Amino acid sequence: MFPARLDVPQEVLAAHAQPGPRYTSYPPATQFHPGFGAADAARELAAIGDGEPLSLYAHIPFCTRLCWYCGCNVEATRDRRKGTAYVDVLLDELALVAGATGGRPRLVELALGGGSPNFLEVADTARVVDALGRHFTLDDAAAFGVELDPRDTRPAQIDALAGLGFTRVSVGVQDFDPAVQRAIHREQSAAQTRAVIERARGSGFTSVNVDLVYGLPGQTPEGIGRTLDEVIALAPDRLAVFGYAHMPHLRPHQRLVERELAVPGIPARIELLRVVMDRLAAAGYVRVGLDHFARPDDPLARAAASGQLGRNFQGYVVERATRLVGIGASAISDVGRAYWQNHVEVEPWTAAVRAGALPVARGVALDADDEQRRFVIMRLMCDGRIDTGEVEARFGPGFAGRFAAELAALDAQPELARVDRERGEIVATPLGHHLIRNVAAVFDRYARSGRSGSPSI
Repeated sequence: MFPARLDVPQEVLAAHAQPGPRYTSYPPATQFHPGFGAADAARELAAIGDGEPLSLYAHIPFCTRLCWYCGCNVEATRDRRKGTAYVDVLLDELALVAGATGGRPRLVELALGGGSPNFLEVADTARVVDALGRHFTLDDAAAFGVELDPRDTRPAQIDALAGLGFTRVSVGVQDFDPAVQRAIHREQSAAQTRAVIERARGSGFTSVNVDLVYGLPGQTPEGIGRTLDEVIALAPDRLAVFGYAHMPHLRPHQRLVERELAVPGIPARIELLRVVMDRLAAAGYVRVGLDHFARPDDPLARAAASGQLGRNFQGYVVERATRLVGIGASAISDVGRAYWQNHVEVEPWTAAVRAGALPVARGVALDADDEQRRFVIMRLMCDGRIDTGEVEARFGPGFAGRFAAELAALDAQPELARVDRERGEIVATPLGHHLIRNVAAVFDRYARSGRSGSPSI
């Protein structure tokens, strides 16, 4: 398990922090390329046969207003008709995906993300759910989850979502401090948030997740502590606490967050994270992987404790299927042997679907080396350790020989990981757990000096 508290000196963490991928995929998304297209995706989908478990992610890109810190693919609009038109195309894409599979897969999970899925009218969300039953066999225990923006979610909408079978809800908070909210252009009260969570629970939702972000402009240890007090009082089952990735060269609107308040540097980020971890540990939450927290009896915490935790573009997950297919503009699919991403912008995505083609913009097929490195990196990200015997059982003997350079690199960084060749294990140190992306990067054959990405702390 990952350490519950940040009991590492600030200067030590700061000295080792470096930018890099979050490793929600391997190869990282920076390795996706346009040479992987619709025909390649269709070939991978054809390998999904009758009754095989499948998870589905649907991206809804619309929000009624743009949050300036946001790194997601979104379109700000108040025209709800755009949502209806979007769902028309989404259903056509769903039919293309289902038609490309090698049978009738068993749908075990649906996640609606965005953007703000509650932007859709209930009738349009109902059309999506209805289509699932036409194209797939719905598992009796299928889990439906949805992200909600408390600023725009109506009580009747929550009741309707529960009626459609949704039982999981994720609510974005980021920070309740008014100064921080003004800086990121997301003003949302604790009362609004509480109303949505209480209504969801009253309507039959059984799992509540809250998203927080540290490293935002204007955040202080005292302020984020007050936010944690408010959030803990809401008693969420899970929390995702992400470090803010300030990349205005990729998201120009992020420059707006710097108009009045500075983005915290690495030392300040460390102190913010320390407060988060201390408060959540004191409240009884278990740390799951790098940046998730859960109640000890939550399935996510149990998966972490048993070594069954998974990781994908949605973060840490209880893996219900080995294949995740994404639909909608910018959605990413992960089918084990390949990743692909749809066209990011709505217009080219729509054009491709209207032309009867899977709207694939780029992707990557994994070779044998990628698959092995993916397994190693994901186990490090989820467990903080590697059992080399388990790797050899999957990929054949000779781990030490294949990864001689990587093991030597870890030997040179004993502060991050311990390599025990006799016992056949690699175990992150307490410092290495907090900087597990650094440890994982050792096995990343695409890594280069001067890596870009979000800070590793």
